[in-house]
Amino acid sequence: MITFAFSFFFPFLLVMVAGQSIVGLFRKNVGGWRTTLGLGFLSALIVVIPLGGLPLARWLISINANFSISLTALVFGKAWENAAGIRLLDRKAFLSSSIFGLAAGLALYPMALGLGRLDPYEFGWSFSWLFVLLMVITVILLFTKNRFGIVLIACILGYDLQLLESPNLWDYLVDPFFALISGVILGCWLIRGARSMRSHGRSECRTPS
Repeated sequence: MITFAFSFFFPFLLVMVAGQSIVGLFRKNVGGWRTTLGLGFLSALIVVIPLGGLPLARWLISINANFSISLTALVFGKAWENAAGIRLLDRKAFLSSSIFGLAAGLALYPMALGLGRLDPYEFGWSFSWLFVLLMVITVILLFTKNRFGIVLIACILGYDLQLLESPNLWDYLVDPFFALISGVILGCWLIRGARSMRSHGRSECRTPS
């Protein structure tokens, strides 16, 4: 029952953020308790609308069977930032999440699709090196006061509670959309950094000695 109920949470957040973006086209401030409650109520109605005998939220399963806790946390952080003006994941945590998402995706999906003899996905079924590695990464992030460590704790708790329909730990950590979005974010940051360095170099060349 809890798994079925939780499957509505990510679509709800997605619709919520989309609604906040639409409101942002017409006015600068998309926060406030009235706007948030209104959008929340409307989002809840949308995700439970039946289509072909299934709520709209359940149709997302045909696109992606499990949206990871990591991606859910990022979307929740965006919705919270829009509503309350408080950024739950700072720049360091957001960058860490992108690096983690891309690295996990590259480690999992190519080999899971048959590129190589090893299938890392099998290590998510029971206690293995994956659990140990996740624990080490989480401890390091928390020790360095990186908020992404809290997201990984949420992944572990979600796995313990079996919030997703998959019993595999990998699905709580990463999904194809999270890996793809992480790659796009990192690519944009690299391009932006390269342009910034280039413009900074040009300004130094133009500065008289």
